[in-house]
Amino acid sequence: MAPYDSLARHYDAVTGDSATESNFIDRIIKHECSRAATLLEVACGTGGIIAPLAARYQVSGLDISPGMLAAAREKLPEGTPLHVADMSGFELKTTFDAIVCVYHGINHLLDFSGWESFFDCAYRHLNYGGVLVFDVITVRNHEMMARIPQTVQQFGDNYLLIRVRASGEAIFDWDINVFEVQPGGRYMLRTEVIRTASFPLEKISKALGERFSNVRTIDSDGSIVDDDSENRTWFICTKP
Repeated sequence: MAPYDSLARHYDAVTGDSATESNFIDRIIKHECSRAATLLEVACGTGGIIAPLAARYQVSGLDISPGMLAAAREKLPEGTPLHVADMSGFELKTTFDAIVCVYHGINHLLDFSGWESFFDCAYRHLNYGGVLVFDVITVRNHEMMARIPQTVQQFGDNYLLIRVRASGEAIFDWDINVFEVQPGGRYMLRTEVIRTASFPLEKISKALGERFSNVRTIDSDGSIVDDDSENRTWFICTKP
């Protein structure tokens, strides 16, 4: 199975309402590229981000998980292009006014060369003047989560248990266990290990600056970020 395939049916219930994220993305795109009409979400998962934006933009989605895309198909307008592809090496033979990657999808690329390959893919698929927006979990936040023994979340009658473990320099394993209630009250255990990585903001910004113009970093409140002290950081870049 591709990553997240076994968890696709529960993803929306666990992550909750994505309206805040969608509105945040929409405001950034309007500010950076007011003429934007086409939008690609990379690592789109179940489509929770682009579904609310489909009324304003011609949206497309890309994800490595067929299971997640199947869930996205159910909530997106009929005919929405959805592509099964690796975010570090896709070729869609079309371009977009905006490309976004939300919920720290890029952190799933474990080598920085993979991050640079994603930047190159995004550059090739952007129209001139288009905008790339993505967020990352910082090294600081990874380290903080690795110090927490385990988190437990109930959704409906089901339970999600997550433990984050350091697994090498800037590499972290997310042990995910879902106890899924079955008819009769018994539980089925679904398990998955998701590996992520993070890198210093300066290194990311430098790589982006070699490709894009006006590279900026902000937090989820829209405030400027210039160091690694935040838990989550957004990058906004323009194709010259």
